[in-house]
Amino acid sequence: MSNKKNILITGASNGIGSALALRLASPDNRLFLLARNNEKLKIVAEQCTQSHAEVIIHKADVTATEDIQKLIESVDIEFPIDLIICNAGVTNTVGKKGEAETWGEITNLIDTNLYGVLACLNPLIARMQQRKQGQIAIVSSLAAFYGMPVTPIYCASKSALKGYGESLRGWLKYDGIKVNMIYPGFVKSDLSDQFNTHRPFMISTEKAADIIVKGLESNKASISFPLLLTFGIRFLNILPSRLADFFMGELFGAKKR
Repeated sequence: MSNKKNILITGASNGIGSALALRLASPDNRLFLLARNNEKLKIVAEQCTQSHAEVIIHKADVTATEDIQKLIESVDIEFPIDLIICNAGVTNTVGKKGEAETWGEITNLIDTNLYGVLACLNPLIARMQQRKQGQIAIVSSLAAFYGMPVTPIYCASKSALKGYGESLRGWLKYDGIKVNMIYPGFVKSDLSDQFNTHRPFMISTEKAADIIVKGLESNKASISFPLLLTFGIRFLNILPSRLADFFMGELFGAKKR
């Protein structure tokens, strides 16, 4: 029987997801890469095989919750998943004139960022509990600690993931299951390019992947980066709300109308 580590990554066709796939590509790992864009996924898979990793790709949409649960369960039956990284995510921003996100944008974001994660983990948790081992990594955001005025629904979804992941960690630790929450700041990607605000301390996807993998290997409960932005966001929570809101508005608010 193969001793390879089975790793499943959602949203693996670009951004942090593809960088993680490339960072984890090795002869010791079997990678299951999921994303909606099959052509981009094939390119990432080919790059990973150059590092002698075994790679299996699946064109999958995490918002198709019944299908994604069946897919992940079928993968786990044949290749028990050692590590799942729930990375798939989208963002919206308020309009240039401050107009609200549409209902379609709101539901698509919640379906992807929140329900997509729940659907990926729902069939897997009980199976990991039976095995008494496994590792779950959930990509949230530093926006989970203090909401950015320019993207309220995104912040809501990432805050929900923060609460969910912290609860999972307390619940599953006695089953031998590790749970790691990942809180990136601004990472140069298609997603971050959608923010029409300041993006301080921007880092590359490669640097983000390196920080995340090191955090997972050491089983850090909270993997937050970059350091200065992490301190800044968390500091806002101890400031008077009027002052904190002022700073957030100046940095991450929609343009004044």
